[in-house]
Amino acid sequence: MKSNDLDIKCRVCLSNNLEIFKIHHFCFSPKDNNWKSYFCFECGAVSEFNSKNEENIYATSEYRDKKNHFNDNSEDKNILPPIDPWSTVSFKRWKHIYDILDNKTTITKKKEFKMLDYGGYNGFLPYAFNQKNKVNSYVADFDKKGLRMAEFLGSKVINLSINSVEEKNFDLITLVHVLEHLDYPKNQLEKLKENLSNEGLIYAEVPNLYGFPLGDPAHNIAFTKFSLSKMFLDLGFDVISCGYTSTPKDSIKFGYFYSSIFEAIYIVAAPTDSRKNRNKLPSPNIPKSIVKFKYDLNLSYVKIMLKFISPNIFKLFFQYFKIFILFSFYGLFELLCLKIFKKSFGGKTIISKLIKKRKNRN
Repeated sequence: MKSNDLDIKCRVCLSNNLEIFKIHHFCFSPKDNNWKSYFCFECGAVSEFNSKNEENIYATSEYRDKKNHFNDNSEDKNILPPIDPWSTVSFKRWKHIYDILDNKTTITKKKEFKMLDYGGYNGFLPYAFNQKNKVNSYVADFDKKGLRMAEFLGSKVINLSINSVEEKNFDLITLVHVLEHLDYPKNQLEKLKENLSNEGLIYAEVPNLYGFPLGDPAHNIAFTKFSLSKMFLDLGFDVISCGYTSTPKDSIKFGYFYSSIFEAIYIVAAPTDSRKNRNKLPSPNIPKSIVKFKYDLNLSYVKIMLKFISPNIFKLFFQYFKIFILFSFYGLFELLCLKIFKKSFGGKTIISKLIKKRKNRN
């Protein structure tokens, strides 16, 4: 089964065994008609291509600013905070990343290690890690505003608009929600492999095709555990661990309700010179037809809506409803008491009058 477009190939495994598809969904808005989505029957990933070749501009913060976190009702949308407010949520990702590395590797046992946060924007992740271990940290990104913050927080910075990563011997390279933004991440991973130390690790995290809806115009790829693992294995990495993770629950307060146990996929990998004793790939579970794939994808949307989004919204509603009840009923009760007893700073209450009247009778 071949792609109708001769120059189109899978962004993950570079196969041309693709088929175009379109998802129409009432709740999850798809990308506009300038985008075409292709399912790969070799690795199970989805690759998306913009027919107008429009690109997100990462160097000027346009990508993050247009998210309008906390600025939807701003009187002047040109006045923005010095850093994307969403960073307060993404900062908390450090905990599950650190815990995974702590459980699956020995890097956190080192008193000091060298780290590159590729696509790290503001350097919040190495800043958090540096409070647990002594970290010689670097942040590589296109965003000048983010790099200024990363430098302020103590990281050395690499402006990818001007320079490539030349520094070597990193013990850890992190790519947190970066690979899905790239055209062909295999190329970049192959280069970053050369920047690792002999015992270096890569930690990567991406949205899950079956745990996060398609539709984000900044995403070029939707991965599965199989496609992500296969890409690393094909590049000569040993997959130490691969599993599911999620965005911190605080995201619900930002109107982001997708947080779930299957929302994102993580992988921990290390380069190896031998293919012996390597981890096996996860089960591919690749549908045999585009009809079956669309059915599976829509079924995953049902699970997202019923098992995760609806409960997340209900929890938020119940949290604010309790606060509403507390202040509304207490406010009404206090108003009622003030009206009945007519308490004032300069006068007497009804109760004091009744006590005085009783004393006079005695």
